[in-house]
Amino acid sequence: FADAQRAVIAKGDFAKGHCRLGTAMLGLGQNEKAYAEFARALVLEANDATALKGRQACISLLPFWTSQAARRRHHSNFSADLARPSGSTKVYAISDVHFDHKCNEEWAHRIDDFKFQEDVLIVAGNMCDTSNALRRGLTTLKSKFRRVFYVPGNHELWIHPSESTKFADSFAKLVGLLEICDEVNIDVFPAAVCQDVFVVPMFSWYTSEFDSADPFPDPSSKVDQHCRWPIPDTQVWKYMMKLNNVLLGHPFHSTVISFSHFLPNAGLPFPTYGSQVKTMGCEQLDEQVRALRGSQRVHVYGHSPRRHHEQLDGITYVNHYHGEDGGKSERSPVLMVYNGSRAVAMAEDIYDGPRRL
Repeated sequence: FADAQRAVIAKGDFAKGHCRLGTAMLGLGQNEKAYAEFARALVLEANDATALKGRQACISLLPFWTSQAARRRHHSNFSADLARPSGSTKVYAISDVHFDHKCNEEWAHRIDDFKFQEDVLIVAGNMCDTSNALRRGLTTLKSKFRRVFYVPGNHELWIHPSESTKFADSFAKLVGLLEICDEVNIDVFPAAVCQDVFVVPMFSWYTSEFDSADPFPDPSSKVDQHCRWPIPDTQVWKYMMKLNNVLLGHPFHSTVISFSHFLPNAGLPFPTYGSQVKTMGCEQLDEQVRALRGSQRVHVYGHSPRRHHEQLDGITYVNHYHGEDGGKSERSPVLMVYNGSRAVAMAEDIYDGPRRL
């Protein structure tokens, strides 16, 4: 491992060095980090047999979440608040914050420093486009709330030109985003937030089958053209759902609040112009949502610019879209989805008192 690290540091464009480092990381159970190394090797030498084999091994292993970092998220974080008394925390939600827009960064800093310190915030994707903005944005929100739960949307998985040498592809970036979340203490796996409330993040992607009238991909679509996948674009949604399988095995009960970036039900409101429906959601995701049991069930989603809450067959679906211009409203609210005793859908200003100059 140490020899391979030195080789990569000394010569970053040495594909064999990245392969050796990836192989060593696999041997140490660092599956996510190993993926990034094999993916980088394939950028340097697209047909390298060792890199291709290693990358495929990582793609197969990632959904089992067996790395040390994943186990820590899966076990330690899950139970950290299990003894916290009922009624001691509220849960808020927001999506599509787009922190890399100046008005939204300023909005995040306007959130009261004390008002939400006992509470939890759900961020349902599209926090920003770049990893540096994600670190800044999540760090800011974590300073305002006791716990912050997050899943990436489509924007975070774009390979921005400024990051093309940092991330070999969109799976490598996903791995990097999870590392950032670990570093700034952001929850990306399910966890109890008190003894009878559980928050369950769910990875997701869209499928053209969401468009029941024309369930085929639009060959002219340039949506998410900045993503780079090592698998066919049409299979990404299936892989994202596989990433959820192990994580949904906890014994959830009482109030269960799940969330995803993409819509899990085509009956929820979204823009219908053009072929946009094909990139809105994934109805198969709703099967995973409904497999979660609890006396109160809430599912938060993002992506659609239409704020909404509705109960469908026992589950309350909630969207509190912020948007690129959301921060232009001085007190643009977050949405309370749990008030300490029951599920609600109540907008709450980010600070009280007189307007801030």
